[in-house]
Amino acid sequence: MLADPLSPSTEVTLLVCGRFGKLETVEAEPLELSEYNKLESWLAEAGLEWGHLPQAESDRMPIEPQRLGRLLARGAAMALALEAWLSRGMWVLSRNDDAYPRRLRELDRRSPPLLYGAGDASLLSASGHSLAVVGSRDIDARSVEYTQRVGRACGSEGITVTSGGARGVDNQAVGAALERGGGAIAILADGLGRAAVSGENREWLEEGDLVLASPYYPEAGFNVGNAMARNKYIYAMVDAALIVSTSHGSGGTWSGAIEALKRGSPPVFVRTEDGAPDGNFRLLEEGARAFPEPPWEDLMVQLRAGSVAEEPALGARPVQGSLL
Repeated sequence: MLADPLSPSTEVTLLVCGRFGKLETVEAEPLELSEYNKLESWLAEAGLEWGHLPQAESDRMPIEPQRLGRLLARGAAMALALEAWLSRGMWVLSRNDDAYPRRLRELDRRSPPLLYGAGDASLLSASGHSLAVVGSRDIDARSVEYTQRVGRACGSEGITVTSGGARGVDNQAVGAALERGGGAIAILADGLGRAAVSGENREWLEEGDLVLASPYYPEAGFNVGNAMARNKYIYAMVDAALIVSTSHGSGGTWSGAIEALKRGSPPVFVRTEDGAPDGNFRLLEEGARAFPEPPWEDLMVQLRAGSVAEEPALGARPVQGSLL
């Protein structure tokens, strides 16, 4: 739930970076990440905290003072938005909150200034094993079966499944993990406000098994740029990632995997069973590794040790194997 009251730092960050949708007439554009970072550096150099910003002198301030003043004057709109979010069991954190996820904080200046969510926020910072399971929205029956079996294996072994909350692979993996008694995190690019009150999510949210989180305000609609950008937050939250299904050279799943491979973290694995799409095998050429073949026992140990089944030659297709 929302902190009551918000810390001074989070309150100011929400005023200068947040959006409040139909509750306000936009008189000044909220700060982008790069602008927030500049202002954060300026405050640090001046020996000030975010809570001091409303009283700070404007000399050499990196943001135009009139724009900043308009943003800071949005207290009424912010209060109404907070009331609406609280009524839906939601919360909001800023970079400076102790509850802000450690792994996102480690992104340093790439971490989002604000994180909105629903469910037990402590799950975002819980120690333990975590696996991103991502893939295409439109998948065939065999991909669905594979994804569900991976999700159930994770649920049984206490591995938190992290995904993007989209239809297809994302939802199948999260649902299977929850049904097996595991935990799951969905990092959403849009629609957090709707998802927080969705009947299919409420039980899991209330029991503390599911957390929904987003760097975008709860009423945000779908935006391709946001969907692409949130991929780095999914990968930042996990120990390893599995690509169940991807197209070669296009789409959010492909771009997210390529970005993670270039960074070298986390290790990226792909499904390589018979019938997997060509894009999966192309990721092997980019440095991804084949996901272990079932049966999956001590899965995270296998992944961390790189104990995978013999990888097929690049471009080759493995012989079909049976699932659990």
